[in-house]
Amino acid sequence: MSNRIPALGGRERPANLAVLMRESFVALNDVVLARLAEGGHDAVRPAHAAVFQYLDDTGTTVSLLAERAQMTKQAMAELVRHLEDHGYVVRVPDPDDRRAKLVVPTERGHDVVALAQGLVPQIEHRVVEILGADRVEALRSDLQAIRAAFTAGR
Repeated sequence: MSNRIPALGGRERPANLAVLMRESFVALNDVVLARLAEGGHDAVRPAHAAVFQYLDDTGTTVSLLAERAQMTKQAMAELVRHLEDHGYVVRVPDPDDRRAKLVVPTERGHDVVALAQGLVPQIEHRVVEILGADRVEALRSDLQAIRAAFTAGR
């Protein structure tokens, strides 16, 4: 397995807060992906988190998914196409806009979301074991404060 942090001047780059938060997400997401694969969902890859994370139960356009995930429509459409080919989502006409299509989770897609959500208590329990309940609560509060401060006025 290669080192995920690129080198800078022959040494691993210093891990700033944004990198540490991203790498923590990757580590937690890897746990979920392994469980999904064990449950028969090995077609779901790390990039597909961007679809499932931002997909409304009632359906979401590719454009809105891309906007929410901060990626191009073309990249999001490719992720959606893969999930569609594997039976996780379908595209249906948008009843509010005849020109648009909604990406809607199938039963298989709902199963992925349910499995992932079902892991949240276990993962958060493990984090409590590592950090302690008070620090986890403080972390949650701090992350919410950071998010609010950096998204204010958007």
